[in-house]
Amino acid sequence: MKFYQSIRFRIIASILLSITLLIILNAGITFFVMSKNLSRLVDSLLATEVDYFLYQYDKDRTTPLPHSKYIKGFKGIDRAPPRFRDSVKDLPPGIHFIDEQKHRPPIHIAVIKLPDTKAPYYMIFHAREFLKESSRFHPKHGLLIYLALFLVPGMIIGYFTSRMLYAPMVDLMDKIKGLDPENLPAQFSDKHSTNEIGLLTRTLENSMNRIKSFITREKQFTRDASHELRTPLTIVKGAVEIMEQQPETHINPLLKKPLKRITRSISDMETTINTFLWLAREDDTPAGLCRVEPVVRKTISSNQYLIENKDICLHIDPVYNKTLHIKEEILYIVITNLVRNAFQYTTKGSVNIKIEESFFEILDTGMGIATDQLNSVTRSHVKGEESQGFGLGLSIVSRLCKRFGWELIMESTPGKGTKIIILWHDA
Repeated sequence: MKFYQSIRFRIIASILLSITLLIILNAGITFFVMSKNLSRLVDSLLATEVDYFLYQYDKDRTTPLPHSKYIKGFKGIDRAPPRFRDSVKDLPPGIHFIDEQKHRPPIHIAVIKLPDTKAPYYMIFHAREFLKESSRFHPKHGLLIYLALFLVPGMIIGYFTSRMLYAPMVDLMDKIKGLDPENLPAQFSDKHSTNEIGLLTRTLENSMNRIKSFITREKQFTRDASHELRTPLTIVKGAVEIMEQQPETHINPLLKKPLKRITRSISDMETTINTFLWLAREDDTPAGLCRVEPVVRKTISSNQYLIENKDICLHIDPVYNKTLHIKEEILYIVITNLVRNAFQYTTKGSVNIKIEESFFEILDTGMGIATDQLNSVTRSHVKGEESQGFGLGLSIVSRLCKRFGWELIMESTPGKGTKIIILWHDA
C-alpha cells in the first residue's frame, strides 16, 4: 500500500491542514485588527496635527502647515499632488479615509477650512512611505513567518501523533498475520481494550469463527461426498468389468456399446470427483513431475469417441517437450476439459493442439462462444445454448489455472471456432 493511501498519512495531512487553516485564520484576523487599529491611529494622529495647527494659527496667522516625513500639508487643491486632486477636491472639512482599490495604499487626509481663507487646507498622510519602511510587518511576510514557525513543528507533531495513534493498529495487524482461522487463540479479543480497536478485534474474531465453522463443514462434506460417491462408482465399475468378461458380451455386439458408454461415464465421474477434491483442499501445490505431451495424448484417447463419426482433422504439434512440476492427475483434469469441449462442439473442420515451452494451445473450428458470454463462461453453471453439460468444465479449468499460477486466455468467434491458451508462468 502506498504511503499517501495509509491512515498515518491521513492523520499527518489532517493535522497539517488544521494547523495551516488556523494559521491563515489567525493571521487574517490579526492583520484585519491591526489594519483597523492602524487606520484609527493615523486618523488620531491627523486629528492631533489639525488641532495643534488650529491652536497655533489662532495665535499666529503666519503659522505654516505641518510638513513631516509622513504628513504633508498643502494650501489649496492646486498645490496638492495631482493623483490626489480628483479624490479630495469635494471633501468637506474633517478627517477622511479613501481606499483607491488600485494596488495603492489608502489615503488618510484631513481637510481644514479656515474662516479667513477661501482655499481649504489639506494634510495628507503618506502611507506608501510608511509601509515601505515597515515592510517587515507586511501581511504576506507575517503569514510566511507564521507558516515557517508552525508547519515544521506541526509535521513533527503529526508524525509522532500518527505513530502513537496507529501503534495499536500495527500491533493488531502483526497478531492477525500469524493467525490460523482453524486454530484461533482462546479469548483472542479479550486481550485488547474496549475501545475501537477492541471492537474491531471482536468483529474479526467473530468472522474468523464463522470461517472456521465453514471450513470444518466443507472438509466434512468433502470427506463424506468422496466416500459416498466413490463407493457406488466402485460397485458399478466392478459390475461392468464382470459383464464384459461374460461370453454373451462377446457374442452380442449390441451389449458392447452400452458397456463402453457406462465405462466412459464412470471414468468421467471419477475425474470430476478428483477435480472437486483437489479444489476443496487448501494445502500447497501437490508435489510431482509430469510431461505435457503424454497427458495430452491420453486425454485425446479418452475422448476419441466424441469425434469418431465426425469429419474432423486432429493435429498435435509438440514443439517442445514441456515438463511441469505438478501431478499428472491435475494436468489431466485441465487438459481433458479443454479437449472434450473442442471435440464435442466441433462438427467438422479441425482441432489443432500445440505444446510450446511457455504455453499450451488448442484451436478448433467449432461453433464458438457468444461474445456476450466470453467473459462469463468461466463461471460455474454458465454454458451455451447447445451445451448438454452442467457448465462446470471451463470453471474448473479457470480455478485450477489460478490455483497453480497459470494464465488462461480465450478467444472465440461465434460460428468460426475457439482458441484457448494456457501460459505456464513457471517456464
